[in-house]
This record gives sequence, C-alpha cells and structure tokens, in this order.
Amino acid sequence: MKLINFLEFEPLKEIMEKMKIDRNEKIEIDRIKKIEIARIWKELSSLSGLDIDINETDSSEKGYIKYREFDKLVAYIRDQRYYEGKLTLRKFHIAYKCETLSKSRKSGDASKFKIIQNKSPEFTINILSEDGKIVIESNVIKKLQVCTKCLEALNYKNFLNVSKFEQNKIRNSFSFEEFLGTEFDKNEELIKSYNLDDIENDKIRLYPENWDEISHNYRKSKKWVCEECGKDCSKNKLELEVHHIDHDPSNSKFYNLKALCRTCHSKIHPHME
Repeated sequence: MKLINFLEFEPLKEIMEKMKIDRNEKIEIDRIKKIEIARIWKELSSLSGLDIDINETDSSEKGYIKYREFDKLVAYIRDQRYYEGKLTLRKFHIAYKCETLSKSRKSGDASKFKIIQNKSPEFTINILSEDGKIVIESNVIKKLQVCTKCLEALNYKNFLNVSKFEQNKIRNSFSFEEFLGTEFDKNEELIKSYNLDDIENDKIRLYPENWDEISHNYRKSKKWVCEECGKDCSKNKLELEVHHIDHDPSNSKFYNLKALCRTCHSKIHPHME
C-alpha cells in the first residue's frame, strides 16, 4: 500500500489557502512540532496554566503528572465555588494516582482542570457562586494548598512513615522550587534550544493569544448547545467546538464564530474526522 504524501495532499493545500497560507509554501514538519510544544509550554509556565481533560495526562515513571514532553506538572481547578456560604479553596495536585484525580477521571470533573508548571505558589482562579451560575470574582490570584492524598500517593518526603505533626509540616511548607528541582529550568532550556523566532508571529500561529478564553466564553454564551443540530454538550463540554465562519482563525470576533459539536464541525472540516 502506497502512503499518501501529505505535503502534496490537495485537501491540505485547500486548508492552507483558507488559513491564508501560501499553498506552495514548504511545510517544515519538525518546526511545526517545535512550535506546538513551545505553545504548550507558554501556557503551562503561566500563572493560569493549560486547560485540559485530566484523562489526557499520563503518569511519569515516578508517579508525577505528565503531559507530552513535560513532567512534574501541577493540576488544579480554576473555577472554585462557595459552599454553604463559605469559600473553601480546592487543593492542587502533583500525583497522577491521587485518589481525587482518579475519581475525577471517571466523573464529569475531568475537563475542569488546568495543568501548570511554575515556580510561583500562586494560581489564577475564578470564584463562583454556590450554584456556579454567577462569577463573583474572575482571574483572582490565590495561594492553594497541596493535596494530602497526593503526598500519600507519592510518599513525598517519606510522608506515610512520619508522625501527624511531621505530615502537617511537610504539607504546610510545600515548596515548588524544591518539588520541581531542575525540571522547570530544563524545560526552559529545551524551548530556547529550538531557536524559534517570534513564535506568535509565525504563520502557523493565527489564533489570538487569548483564544481559549474567547472559545470558552462563546460556547458558554450558547449554553453549550450546538448551533447546527441542537445537541446539548453541557455534560461533556469538550464535545462542543468553535468554528470560524470565514475559516480565518485570526478573526475571532463573536460574529465570525459558531458553536458546533464535533460531528457537525467535522462535516465542515472533513480532515478533522
């Protein structure tokens, strides 16, 4: 069986034209991969992190949370709510096999997480009302506490074999610098070694920097319902995607967007199937 030469694949050329990329431009696959990794790192290393379904992560050899090339990641829920009139901040997670994360993978909570790798102990969160319908404060910077179940899963600093007093001390004095070791610096050096000039202006990078926020807000404004077939995606928000009507990802004004379920979206872009 002869494999398709995707660099000369006509449907791909058509997509390039719609994205305003010269169809005769030589596509450097290695560079595209590097740009993709660099974009992921840019979000991971920010205070707000990368939106993700926790099922997309893996366990590293030592039991940490891993995504693509990046190990020792931290997972947290950005949208936090009041409960019985009080705001009790949710913990952040560092162990793949944490009991809380394991339960989330099997429930509807899996897509609520962000993953991050940053030396700062602070996180960007939204504070919602108890029913989750009202945003009381958005993009608030808060310090969160490490999950005890994660410390147990990793037996972090011999956590399982010390006294309650020592366990509290380990939890309360958790240091990101100490936890990450050289991991963050190693990733920074990896991205620098790619020698990518001005990634944000690369022709591959057509989406606005805050695309994730635009996409979320638009889908939310449509109550997580597909505008084509009427499918309710509120219980699986990753099923709902945002389509650019003029096929230009750089034009992300609301009038140019349309919320489509994956099935309807793939009918417009057959390459997505």
